[in-house]
Amino acid sequence: MTTEALTRPGSAAAPRGHQALQRSIAWYLRQLSRVLNVLSDEELERLIPMLTERSFRPRQVLFAAGDPAERVYLLLKGRVKIYQVAENGKEIILDVVGKGGIVGDMAIVEDGERTACAAAIDETVAVSITWEDFSHLLQQSPKLGFAMMELMARRLAGMQRTFMNIVSKPVSARLADTLLNRQEEGVIQLGLTHQELAQTIGTSRETVTALLSRFGALGAIAPIPDGYRVVDEDLLDDIANGDLAVSPRHPVGSQAGSMIS
Repeated sequence: MTTEALTRPGSAAAPRGHQALQRSIAWYLRQLSRVLNVLSDEELERLIPMLTERSFRPRQVLFAAGDPAERVYLLLKGRVKIYQVAENGKEIILDVVGKGGIVGDMAIVEDGERTACAAAIDETVAVSITWEDFSHLLQQSPKLGFAMMELMARRLAGMQRTFMNIVSKPVSARLADTLLNRQEEGVIQLGLTHQELAQTIGTSRETVTALLSRFGALGAIAPIPDGYRVVDEDLLDDIANGDLAVSPRHPVGSQAGSMIS
């Protein structure tokens, strides 16, 4: 039986079917999002009818800097990059949001206007809610408000770390720091192209490719499908801390002097 049949007015199964559908959607949203998991059953039931589903093609823009903050998105599939465009036209990726993540929440501190852009990296499906409805829900649910504050605090800290790294660290340290932040149990699943990784640390694709090769030659990392394995975390830490500056311009030789710029 289809969803339409379950909820069709006059159908004997409609009330029970509608309730079952609501419970199923509520369960899925709880599993998908740690933020929505704080909502009560009643709050989730009020939220579900406000959600609108939409698909985005790779590179399709969800919103741009300067746009009014109209909607908040919860990703069901795919990834979205949050980025700003520098005066020279280069993109700087501030964050990459995946399945279960929220996009557009920074409207809370943006005074009604977007300060960054958001675009799909690959095929993406999201449900969205108007900012007006979401704001009202925040006012009605202190737990959701607190969860959103925690989310934004982590996001702002990450953005601050990105900018501080760009202005204060050599590119090899920025890349090593990014790799360490993405590693779990010694495995780095990048989930980004070399170009996207370059936009994350404020450099060029060629530099990222060269440095990853240098890190491998030094014995810090080793390539695996879809990423890298951390071979020598202490060495990667030294590079990330700036104690060892690796040059992207010169291949690693047999002498330590040829490894350092």
